[in-house]
Amino acid sequence: MSVNKLPVFYFGHLFSVLNDHAVPLDRWLITHGLNKDDLLKPGANISTEQFDLLMQGVLQKAELQHLGILVGQRLHIAHHGAFGLGILNAESIRQIINFVKKYLITRIPFIEIAAYEENNEIVILANDAHWQGKLHRFMIEAVSLAMLNLFMALKQRHPDIQINRLFFDFDKPHYHSKYQIFSPANIEFNHGFCGLAFDLKWLDYRLNDVDPMSFAQAEQLCEIERQKLTEQMSLAGQIRQWMMENEGEYPNLQSVANAVNMSTRTLHRELTKEGSTFKEVVEQFQAKKAREYLLAYRYPVSKVASLLGYSDTANFRRAFKRWYNAAPSDYLKMHDK
Repeated sequence: MSVNKLPVFYFGHLFSVLNDHAVPLDRWLITHGLNKDDLLKPGANISTEQFDLLMQGVLQKAELQHLGILVGQRLHIAHHGAFGLGILNAESIRQIINFVKKYLITRIPFIEIAAYEENNEIVILANDAHWQGKLHRFMIEAVSLAMLNLFMALKQRHPDIQINRLFFDFDKPHYHSKYQIFSPANIEFNHGFCGLAFDLKWLDYRLNDVDPMSFAQAEQLCEIERQKLTEQMSLAGQIRQWMMENEGEYPNLQSVANAVNMSTRTLHRELTKEGSTFKEVVEQFQAKKAREYLLAYRYPVSKVASLLGYSDTANFRRAFKRWYNAAPSDYLKMHDK
């Protein structure tokens, strides 16, 4: 697992929602060896395993199936600390996207952001690298609503900017009417990915009423938080984070070893202790990005192979078939139905 501890920046809002629904918080937390006061202290965190068990129990309640929406609605620009300050003072949406791609991990680890251009739109994907089932839907809904609130803060200064569409990789929930909050954006369920899209013309539109000094200060604070979180990751997690931040640069052994301040021999030894290998970590990342490049970006196979470090397209095709039990062309046909 990449991250063993999760920050609890938003637990106060989670507790407020649960209080509103008469969930016995103290008993709920004590059952998992936790204390509410400890979790609300600055800098507190919770193990990934504890968080998953906590949320699985709560989401079993029928009246809390849309908990992600309820929590996300409460998260406004002022609730994100330095992360929100950076977004509020970015000079363009491109700068916002790059900032979020790098520093979202300081708020919600495991949610990774990617962006690409398609048909005069900028498309932003949110990939969940950990949560499954109802927890996946919960996390995506919470992130989506929080981002909507950030977008609305931007829209107050620039009313013409709007989201064209949102798409989710899960079934339409029975409470789908609550998604009307995203109106007037078009909403699609059972998509191959989660994300949103808006007109490409807004990507480099200069945003007004921003303070570059405040942005720089926010970036500095977020970088300190990111480095602390990286230190808590497994080595495999650190390598994955480096590859995500250096997308397009082939992750050869020496460059990655330099990035994590190890010799190549030490890197191999430490990965072995974690039950992994450098090849396995790289291929897991390549497999995910190959699917994204093919299905979302619609890049030709030759370009995907090149981006992932394959000088020979035939070798990439063989690797892809090993990952997905289908050739790239057949995989595309299956998902275009």
